[in-house]
Amino acid sequence: MRKARMTDRRREILKLIAKGFNNEQIAKSMDLSLSNTKLQKSRLYNCLGVHSAIDAVYAGLQEHLIYPSDLSEVMKAKIYSDED
Repeated sequence: MRKARMTDRRREILKLIAKGFNNEQIAKSMDLSLSNTKLQKSRLYNCLGVHSAIDAVYAGLQEHLIYPSDLSEVMKAKIYSDED
């Protein structure tokens, strides 16, 4: 099965997830409906081959779609504490 294409919208959602935004905050920030936000997140996860926000952020870092400077302090703690 072919992975979904990484779009600019999905990349922006990934950055917002990395900053610690929840679905409602992402929707408001991007002027999307909540259902569209959830759909785009699902497609983002499919594109990256993951099932959770933390895994999406980790994969995004690995694939250089986002950078450590994009992460909230909370997300940095989650990502880097799991590497031990």
